Amino acid sequence: MLRVAGTRVTLVDLADDAALPSAEIWLTPGERARARRGTAAVHRQRVLLRAALRAALGTELGLAPDRVPLAATPLGRPFVAAPGDLDVSCSASGALGVVAVGRRRIGIDVEAVAPWTAGVLDEGWLATEEQRALTRLPEAERPAAATRCWTQKEAVLKARGTGLRGDLAATVTVVGRTDGCVAGWQVHDVPVPHGWVASLAVAPQEEKEIPS
Repeated sequence: MLRVAGTRVTLVDLADDAALPSAEIWLTPGERARARRGTAAVHRQRVLLRAALRAALGTELGLAPDRVPLAATPLGRPFVAAPGDLDVSCSASGALGVVAVGRRRIGIDVEAVAPWTAGVLDEGWLATEEQRALTRLPEAERPAAATRCWTQKEAVLKARGTGLRGDLAATVTVVGRTDGCVAGWQVHDVPVPHGWVASLAVAPQEEKEIPS
């Protein structure tokens, strides 16, 4: 477990087949049914990530994971269906998952670092100034920098509750920086194993409302 900007962050091994049977017990029937709609790898990922989210919330609430009142908005954003100021977010990329639990509105995203190609600049999710900044970097630094741009954008949009339905290009990051302010949200680097990048977005101090 890590502490990032006052938020509890847990890294999850999503390739752990041995943990699957006990993790699935913590899920609701609806969560188990959703997890089964996919390949074996997708099923394992969904079960282990959801169980980790329930376990992290259970620690904060003093409840068994299967008793945590976890729900989701119509757009799929998880939230605690109980009075209080706890907020949650989670993300997965391949064999790595991340779960965040905090007392302010938060969003988290993790992505495997993808090889750099010039085609990234034409995909529509980078602002013009971000494109220029990426091309000014040494080529060896561009894969991680572009991936970090994506994780910061998605973390902010998940915190807002829109997810990828929000405007990625309008959520402008400062290329080459791991921490800072993005669209009014504080973003922080999350330490993860080599080959991945993760970012956490945290609401300003005065922001308390949790989407529901």
